[in-house]
Amino acid sequence: MVLKNKYINKIETILRKIVYESLNEMNFERRKDPLGALGVGRRKMIEDWLDEMGIMHYTINDDMTIDTNSNVSIYTQKSHEKSLVKFPDFIQFNEVNGWFDCGYNSLVSLRGCSKVVKANFNCIHNDLEYLEGCPEIVNGYFRCHDNKVEFTKEYVLSLCDVRKNWIIN
Repeated sequence: MVLKNKYINKIETILRKIVYESLNEMNFERRKDPLGALGVGRRKMIEDWLDEMGIMHYTINDDMTIDTNSNVSIYTQKSHEKSLVKFPDFIQFNEVNGWFDCGYNSLVSLRGCSKVVKANFNCIHNDLEYLEGCPEIVNGYFRCHDNKVEFTKEYVLSLCDVRKNWIIN
């Protein structure tokens, strides 16, 4: 039995060495995420989702949050069978250098939305009952009408610094 365990341990060590050497030969020094280079992993899932949503000019940060240098429009129309109910767990926008529009979906949560929006934020015509997960800072207007709940200006301001103080509810 002891000899068998030593044999298994030796095989595991050799296999680890082969895998490690193979990965090094694939030249992963340039990429921080070797799984992404293999077409798997969280970074790859984020890239695929952003591409599917038509979001361009983005950067995936080391903490896997997403910055964009363009507007973000996630619009699937409530009546559409693929209407977005929530952002995937692996999606978290950080800073959007433009507007962020997730209106006309079936969202029940804003978890995953951008933390900072340099222009306008729009989450109208969803199924929201609360705004937790909304941006912390919006430099333009904040639109949140036609959800399951009428949100007051005071409630919005308790969650978000709306710089232009222009809230449409």
